[in-house]
Amino acid sequence: MKPFTVLVACDAFKGALNQAAVVEAIAAGLRRGYPSVRVDACPLADGGEGSSLLMQARGGQVHSVTVADAYGAPHVAHWVSYQGIALVESAEGSPYVPPDRRPAASALTTTSRGTGELIQAALEHPEVREVWVALGGTGCVDGGIGLLGALGAKFYDSQGRQLAPVVGSWAKVLRVVLPRLAKPLVGLADVWVPLLGVNGALERFGPQKGLRLEEMAEAEAALQQFAESVRPGLADHPGAGAAGGIGFALLALGASLQPGARWWAEWSHLPQRIAASDVVITGEGRLDEQSLMGKVVSIVLEEGRRQQKPVVVLAGEIPDDLTPFYAAGLTSAWSIVTGPVPLRDALAKTEGWLREAGERLGRLFAVGQPWASDVQRAHRKPRDKEGGTGGSPGDV
Repeated sequence: MKPFTVLVACDAFKGALNQAAVVEAIAAGLRRGYPSVRVDACPLADGGEGSSLLMQARGGQVHSVTVADAYGAPHVAHWVSYQGIALVESAEGSPYVPPDRRPAASALTTTSRGTGELIQAALEHPEVREVWVALGGTGCVDGGIGLLGALGAKFYDSQGRQLAPVVGSWAKVLRVVLPRLAKPLVGLADVWVPLLGVNGALERFGPQKGLRLEEMAEAEAALQQFAESVRPGLADHPGAGAAGGIGFALLALGASLQPGARWWAEWSHLPQRIAASDVVITGEGRLDEQSLMGKVVSIVLEEGRRQQKPVVVLAGEIPDDLTPFYAAGLTSAWSIVTGPVPLRDALAKTEGWLREAGERLGRLFAVGQPWASDVQRAHRKPRDKEGGTGGSPGDV
């Protein structure tokens, strides 16, 4: 008899666990609650941080380089090569810095230079034919000017003077000379937003990276000046605002931008694995409106709905109104959090909570399954001497 199969296809729970750890925790809980279940473990990424884990799982080779972090300080970062493809994570080159560890500096001093330096290292590798850049999880919001500078772009003011590739040069840039790269670039975007405007890089991602409200209007005007000098109209391209504007820089260099979650779903054969499953579990740290904007959850829901397979979402936080998610293909959403708890404690408890949620789902899936007698017997009380309810004497 065909075993009951659960596909666990999840992204990372940001700040707590990477994709592989999330999937393994849920799988362990499922097996504890339903020992005979077949679990298909499928870590996924939306194009942001953790993408390199998927390539490493295929046998990719890790390379280490010392580059600038989001505030310009040196740190060791990594990129991965596999069959002529180099994968660079912007979260490795220009990593997000939590507020309690940031230097006393404005978000407008951040830089994407480190991501450019990682790309340059990959381009120089003799076995690399093309470079994929996973966009997301960065600590920078510089419109990609640092990345462009690291790859050889030159910026000039109205007097023909060369400018440094930093945010402070945005408003002064009138002419840009872009480099011609010898190998193609592909950007894998985690969000499909433009560079400018209310849904752009500064408005959506600036505050989480330390941009103050009083800095916003002037910074937006300066970024617009910079973008128009690089290439008029390019700032409106979907995905240009990804990773603090690194998407824009890649477009300026001739890269194609692809939806990262869909790219990795195809790479991982997600449609075929959903077809072979009875139930699908997906999830992320916080379920909100961005979850339906090209994130892993939205891709899994879409494919589950297409194949008419039930999809359960596990998250640390779920919204009060799940109507848009039901419309997208959601069957049920569960919060893994068991009660009020500070964020720091919640992050530390995530792995255990995921195992517990997996066990609860495993027990639920086992109910009524004819091949789940092992679970049913394990939780059935033996009949007592008075002939009360419970299992027969032969049940063990």
